[in-house]
Amino acid sequence: MRKQNQYEKVSGRLLEPVFWEKAWNESRQDSLQARRREKTSSLDYWNRISGQFARRAGQQNTARRVERVLAWLDQHGVLQQGMEVLDIGAGAGVFTIPLARRGAKVTALEPAPAMLAVLQERIKFEGLTNIRFIEREWETIDPVANGISGKFDLVFASLTPGVRDVDTLIKMTDCSRGWCFLCSFAGHRFTPAREELWRLVFGEKMPLPASDIFFPLNYLYTSGYSPSFQVWADEWDEELLIEEAVSGLYDFLRVYTEITPEVESMVRGYVEQRSVNGTFVETTRVRLGMLLWRKFEQWPTYCE
Repeated sequence: MRKQNQYEKVSGRLLEPVFWEKAWNESRQDSLQARRREKTSSLDYWNRISGQFARRAGQQNTARRVERVLAWLDQHGVLQQGMEVLDIGAGAGVFTIPLARRGAKVTALEPAPAMLAVLQERIKFEGLTNIRFIEREWETIDPVANGISGKFDLVFASLTPGVRDVDTLIKMTDCSRGWCFLCSFAGHRFTPAREELWRLVFGEKMPLPASDIFFPLNYLYTSGYSPSFQVWADEWDEELLIEEAVSGLYDFLRVYTEITPEVESMVRGYVEQRSVNGTFVETTRVRLGMLLWRKFEQWPTYCE
């Protein structure tokens, strides 16, 4: 029997889903998420920034993203009147509301009470009645026990920390009877204010987040799915009053360190030095990727 050469051994491992599952898990070890303070509740963070999400829901960059995603779903024939949709990590309803406007019956899963309150207020303002709620964290959901296994025509997740490993990804497929959609970051996201303050506070370069579309893309492909994939870049500036900017940066840093008087001074000094006429401009540059796959279209894998 011919021995495998080194290339064949390496390429063989790359075709195994377990390789990408392990790589995805390992990517979190040195990530920004791994630097979170112990006993820091992620729900507390999302509750604190619910007002920011409410404000950003109406911004142009958000509208651009929603338009691109919905157009892509339309292109693939996904969106149908009366379809059942599960929106994981619904937040302020950036996608929940547009999907419901199109006639979908949307189940919005959102664990943070303050964020859910923002969503419910927006839904009330819109006069929509085709949305129901699950106030749970996605990782705690058992599709069978919670009665949502195979219930949805589309399981949808966009920029949510709820889908962060293979288990939470597979759970999406478990809840679907048709399509699954995932949008996440693709590569380095540039947030100069956060990165520069991180270096000031911690004396080091800010670690990269672990939520990269690269991992679920490769896991799904090597598992036999044929995901459609699109990637694009976006950039925007947000004009904030000094106190808004300071408060937002406190909220970000609080996840990783105590906001001591020294940290407060660093943040305030940073913002004030870069503000013009009482306005601070926060710049964000991102590349985003989105995946779309069918539950029942799965090709035999190399490992079978």
